[in-house]
Amino acid sequence: MKSSVLNDRDFFECVRRNESLRRLRDSFDTLAGNPVWWVSFKVTDNVHAFRVSLESSYEIWSDPRLKKFRHAPQLYAVLRRHGKDPKPHLFRTPGGTLHYCVPIRSGERTVGFLGLSDVRKGVSESLLRLLAENLGLVVEVCAKGEELKRLSATIRPRAIALSTVHTVHRIINSTLNLDELISRLAHLTAQVLRANRCSIHLVERPHGRRARVTLVCKALVGFPKHRQSNRRIPMGAGVEGLVAKTARTVLRRKFICLPLIDEDVMGVMTVLYKKDGREFTHFDQEILTTLAEEAVIAIKNAQLYEEQKRVTLGTIQSLAVILGTRVNNVVAPEVFLRVALKMAQELHLSDEDTQALHYATLLKDTARVGIPDEILKKPTRLTGEEYQLLRDHPIKGAKIVQSFESLKPVVPIILYSREKFDGTGYPEGLKGEGIPVGARILSVINAFEAIITGRPYRDRSSLEDAMTEIHKNSGTQFDPRVVEAFDRVIKREGVERLLRHGP
Repeated sequence: MKSSVLNDRDFFECVRRNESLRRLRDSFDTLAGNPVWWVSFKVTDNVHAFRVSLESSYEIWSDPRLKKFRHAPQLYAVLRRHGKDPKPHLFRTPGGTLHYCVPIRSGERTVGFLGLSDVRKGVSESLLRLLAENLGLVVEVCAKGEELKRLSATIRPRAIALSTVHTVHRIINSTLNLDELISRLAHLTAQVLRANRCSIHLVERPHGRRARVTLVCKALVGFPKHRQSNRRIPMGAGVEGLVAKTARTVLRRKFICLPLIDEDVMGVMTVLYKKDGREFTHFDQEILTTLAEEAVIAIKNAQLYEEQKRVTLGTIQSLAVILGTRVNNVVAPEVFLRVALKMAQELHLSDEDTQALHYATLLKDTARVGIPDEILKKPTRLTGEEYQLLRDHPIKGAKIVQSFESLKPVVPIILYSREKFDGTGYPEGLKGEGIPVGARILSVINAFEAIITGRPYRDRSSLEDAMTEIHKNSGTQFDPRVVEAFDRVIKREGVERLLRHGP
């Protein structure tokens, strides 16, 4: 049976080290007359190498006679003449010494020999034939063992690659934040490849004909602290730049650098230094290629999501500017947005909930579009009918927002921003934790803005008055936990200065 993994020397060494070869002597030695047992790699033009190979048989059988083996030149001459003969043969050397030699075969090739020297006269041919058959079994076991190793070596990277695909899918589903995604991909890559270091660079193509295309480092794992991410590499410079320019993988003993390709090269992924000190192989490259294919999908999805967020935010900001022209604001709206987002951070809201609050804060007055100027700017108190129109403000705002698919999470924040913590608010009289947390935050922001900026029918108040008013209504109108977060943000962020000078 031919080994498709090892060369002749390696396969011969595999047979020589096999425990069953050692035990052949125990079974046949006495019957053969206690001969000298030896093995040798296939004969070359170097008689010295043949002698060294014979003497290495001592490692197998510890026979002291092998240390002063006198038949090497005669055996060498015979094997030079008959070395390609696939059959065992019995022969005498000058002086009458009887020898028996069995070729060790790998497929159609002879890779070495098992020999017995000083064989007892009159030994039966059936015994020698049985010895040859047993050696054949040892060789076959070695060949099958190496074939299993080859299959295992082939299957293992594919199994790892399959597992990697599932892991990357979990990462894709867990976040669409590009920076967080790339950081997770870099850690996963280092873990799967058992590498000490991993870096991911993305291609940045600025607008303008003269602008230089560069690679921007987005994630580093295992590098010294002084190596910062966001460093730039010109296209074509260094290994990463070369891989990005040529779209060709570079495999070296200590690292693999591989392009991330969508319609064009979008970045490169590099792993360096295996933890066990071994060299990177083509199997490692195959695993990294599979991981990179999935990483490209994940990164592309995150980039599209980021682009959608930018477009959505741009649209919302434009609408907020239009709405802002209908009422004169003495304080920049960005101040209240900043306070809202810091409160979300204090209350440990998720990225998705924080983004929804961000949009809701910008769009909280969407329904002003449908309210006449004479009501918005009326300097006296509103009539019952006019007040009811304003009460419908969050409902109309929610209806406007819900027409945009990407703004669906914003709807409940705007809709329930006039609910009160004790259940006496509107439109549905929700109470306590039944009010979405984003709406509870926005309720405080709305009140804070109204007190600080004033209304046509109400003079503006100081920050101290606003804080007093909000604390006074903690537990009734406002969630106490949200008020505590609001208090911490106001004290920490220097809001008084922002109110005077803007963000």
